[in-house]
Amino acid sequence: MPLSTSVQVDGALVGAAIRQEKGYRFIATDYRTAEMDQTVWPNLDAVRRAAEQIVRTGRIASFTPNSIED
Repeated sequence: MPLSTSVQVDGALVGAAIRQEKGYRFIATDYRTAEMDQTVWPNLDAVRRAAEQIVRTGRIASFTPNSIED
């Protein structure tokens, strides 16, 4: 399994998901996903769903402080 995976929304690169012990850390590469930068998600599907949601609507409905690793 790769250590990092590109995250695309509608064919545009918006970030990378870096595999870690407790999930995936998102690294934003697009201004629309900057709010998600450095957040940690439980799995790759959650990262992709959140990125799609923030790009399309400007917000993440399921975003909580628990998504962020201190």
